[in-house]
Amino acid sequence: MTEIIRTLSDIHLTQPSVITIGSFDGVHRGHALLLQTVIAHAREKNAASVVVTLNPHPKLALRPDSNLELLSTLEERLKLLAQQGVDYVIVFPFSLEQSKLRAREFVELLRNHLNLVELVCGPNFALGYKREGTIPVLRDLGQEFGFVVTVVTPREFTEGIISSTRVRDLVANGEVKQAAELLGHFPMLRGIVVHGDHRGRELGFPTANLQVPEHKLIPANGIYAVRVRLGDEWRDGAASIGIRPTFGGGKRLVEIFMFDFTRWIYGEELEVFFIERLRDEEKFDSIQALLEQMTRDVENARAILKTLNQGEPLVRRDV
Repeated sequence: MTEIIRTLSDIHLTQPSVITIGSFDGVHRGHALLLQTVIAHAREKNAASVVVTLNPHPKLALRPDSNLELLSTLEERLKLLAQQGVDYVIVFPFSLEQSKLRAREFVELLRNHLNLVELVCGPNFALGYKREGTIPVLRDLGQEFGFVVTVVTPREFTEGIISSTRVRDLVANGEVKQAAELLGHFPMLRGIVVHGDHRGRELGFPTANLQVPEHKLIPANGIYAVRVRLGDEWRDGAASIGIRPTFGGGKRLVEIFMFDFTRWIYGEELEVFFIERLRDEEKFDSIQALLEQMTRDVENARAILKTLNQGEPLVRRDV
């Protein structure tokens, strides 16, 4: 079982470790291959497999006013990384001050706290101040400190090279089904249910309004088939993202309609997995026209969701 450590200073491994370092936004299939290498090499060396993940994302740490939106919050990322089966996931608190660490200092931290014997990375990896710790520099440091550097070449998937940026673009455009192919899991939102204007309930489609964390990427406006986790329950449903133009527009909302569900759940947390986009957000000429379309949306969503496994939805493909 994966142990999650909230800061590097909280751990001192006596067992040697094979490590990879990064932001790992979304934990996509490319990341999964890197992590599989870490796990395999750790087993060969009777070492611990370790992921060090930077938080906040370096772009947000160095430019707090950045409009960068991420596929996964820290808690979502930790869960996804743990699902990969590594021994330890360690959060490295990243800041402007930490960005000034020299490559040698960073390596010394890894040696002192994690007993580093192998660093696994991609071909463009670098660490330390102004990315001075390039792969050749790290290999030189490895000779001095007693670790090796293994470079994993990105696999050319059927869909091409996978990157977090590419997946973010897909989700931002509402292409959640295509994004799931690259992620290996469905894009998701986790948020607290808050009060809205209860318009959905008045229309016969009671919705849960989600409060979404700052810097969390929300799919494009539109209607989606979704699967929802509420505590230990799983529910199928439809999500509406947008400004509700039929009612004059306004603040962008994320509203979840769970099928055959009427409980009051204000203040509770939902995990919403976006399975497929049904249509764009539209402005209707009448409430009746809107209701008729909403009924069709529910029918379409039910048909799509029937094809999934029970519980947490799985993308049907190998990593």
